[in-house]
Amino acid sequence: MICKFIIFAIFIGGEYIKERILLILVLLIFFTSLGSAAATSDIASENLTSDVFDESDVLISNDVSSDVESSAIDMWYSSVSMDDSSIIEDSDVLDVNEKNTNYDVIDVSNQDKDNRNTKLLSSAYDSGLVNSNDVIYVSNSKTVLSSSSVLSSPQLIIIEDASHYGDSLNTIIQGIIDNATAGSTIQFTGSSYENLALRISKPLNIISKSGTVISSKFNVPVFTILSGGSGTNISGFTVNLVGSFVDAKDVSRITISKNKISTKRNGIVLNDVYDSVIKDNVFSRFDTAIDISHSGGISISKNNISPENSDNTGIKIKSIDSKKGISILDNNIIGFDSRKSCTGIYFGKDAANVYLKGNTIRKWYTAIEMPYSVNNVTMYNNTISNNGDGIIINGWINNFSFKKNVVENNARVGMLFDDNFKGTKGNLDVENNYFSYNGVLDLQDKGDQAVSIGKNFAARKCYRVGMKYTFKIRSRQSGGKYYFSVVDKYGNAISGLPNFSAKMTVNGKSYTVTFIDGKAYINGVSGGKGGSGSYLDIGEDNRNLNSWGQYEKIDADEMSYYEEIFNQLAGIVSQGDADDFDEGEYDNESGSSSSGRGSGDSGISSGSSSVSMNGDSFGSSGTASASVSGAPSTSAASSPTSPEDAVSMKTLSVDDEAFRVIGVGGLVLLIILVIGLYYREDIREMVREE
Repeated sequence: MICKFIIFAIFIGGEYIKERILLILVLLIFFTSLGSAAATSDIASENLTSDVFDESDVLISNDVSSDVESSAIDMWYSSVSMDDSSIIEDSDVLDVNEKNTNYDVIDVSNQDKDNRNTKLLSSAYDSGLVNSNDVIYVSNSKTVLSSSSVLSSPQLIIIEDASHYGDSLNTIIQGIIDNATAGSTIQFTGSSYENLALRISKPLNIISKSGTVISSKFNVPVFTILSGGSGTNISGFTVNLVGSFVDAKDVSRITISKNKISTKRNGIVLNDVYDSVIKDNVFSRFDTAIDISHSGGISISKNNISPENSDNTGIKIKSIDSKKGISILDNNIIGFDSRKSCTGIYFGKDAANVYLKGNTIRKWYTAIEMPYSVNNVTMYNNTISNNGDGIIINGWINNFSFKKNVVENNARVGMLFDDNFKGTKGNLDVENNYFSYNGVLDLQDKGDQAVSIGKNFAARKCYRVGMKYTFKIRSRQSGGKYYFSVVDKYGNAISGLPNFSAKMTVNGKSYTVTFIDGKAYINGVSGGKGGSGSYLDIGEDNRNLNSWGQYEKIDADEMSYYEEIFNQLAGIVSQGDADDFDEGEYDNESGSSSSGRGSGDSGISSGSSSVSMNGDSFGSSGTASASVSGAPSTSAASSPTSPEDAVSMKTLSVDDEAFRVIGVGGLVLLIILVIGLYYREDIREMVREE
């Protein structure tokens, strides 16, 4: 800058400089100085950002972050709204298991540090979670955090037993929440608290590791998560309530996990919520356990929804138009009494883009009720049993996939297309399911339009439902050993079937036969009488082996080959979901083996087991998905894209700064060269006169 003014003075003092050249140079210096000031301002902004969010500034409870599906907690790491003013990057997040980390600390307890309720925190100390200097202790009503005590980095704040706070319990805890730094962990260590009604408008981890009980006699939520509370995690509580446990609106990336919920109203209510997880909770009393509307990217996984009374609904979804959809994965949804009014999963109006996988739905009056049109719904590998009705469908069907499900022992109908069923506008894919022992019918159509479905085990109990054909069973016997495979009418092996059990009867003695992906093997059958004297009862379809399909006797070597196939298949199933098979390694078994043994139905046929809805893939992890992910990978598990939380400060990296400095210098040089060329004659004349 000094050099610029020296040059400027020299030019002013020069008696031979023309006014127009002087004017150009003055303007050039002015704009160059202005650009330098802007660069300096950006660098200062960068330094401010790095001062506020240093990489050691964020503390996250390990119990909250380590168990969440897929997707949703990782989304919290990658994009967390901090009072809607900035974003924490991946490098700014530390797990609390990292020891010897320097956290910002406030001492608000007015007690000697050596006497601070170490008994309550012993588990945290033992695990290396915290040190005594890393914690804010709120031990009585006089030690409430104030706005002046807030630090730039998150803290672990310990809430002690309710007896420490007197009649101002809710006010004190609300003050702690309001003044805690975004990203802080607030840990309840007391045994019980009453009548809490807390509002959250910043990302916080609110946890209990001791099963803290919260009870309330008021019809208000315990936790209301408001706009700005994206990234909040609530975990580890036992609640007995009149109102809701969590009510969230206009947020994303929240996680509600490992809670035990009993309420007279709705347990968890989400409205306009995205990319979030509800996982590992237990619901024992409720009007509706989980109520979701106007939301997307929600994963509901591994919850136990088992009411102690009737007249309730397990999961209710409505007004879902986001392509991210809702994933309902691996839940136990068990009703109280299938004779009384109650519904396992209820599809309200405009409930679209929903994926159900791996759920067990039992003992409801209606397991799954869809009173309105069905739009982009997939149900895969669920067990629907011991209900009044299995599934009731009304309205129009616009893309509905129902595959690999077990629908059995329902008192009335397994799948009912009811009076208000209008017909299909998109794909209707009902295939490879196992219907059995449903009281009246496996499938029934009461609507105005005929229904046509694919191949299923349905014991031929269908009314006005056209099924292409049922399956055949190919049987092989070698002494007391039998190998069965499910085939189509052309003898081709069928895969992608649910696992189910059948009963084999030989000489009046019964044996249980377990089919895994359409294959079964049994040993130790005595007195076999061939295809006509041995019977196989699948569902309510009891036939001798010859009637089921092709029957043949084989030698011991060939039976050993089939036994090996089944044992490998059973081993894969014992290690995880059958959907995770690497079917490629069995390719040599489909057709003939290397030893010349085996036939076309002996192995596991190749094929895709992925499920897609309208171009969006769904799985169990994630996403939630799910990657809802769930868990899947579900769209509930996809990365968040909500613009409301993507507010970041402008920063200038070292490379950007170097580029700007070089760029400004080059621009100045270019301008000087242009001026020199344009006024070259004047410059020559000036030199000659000098």
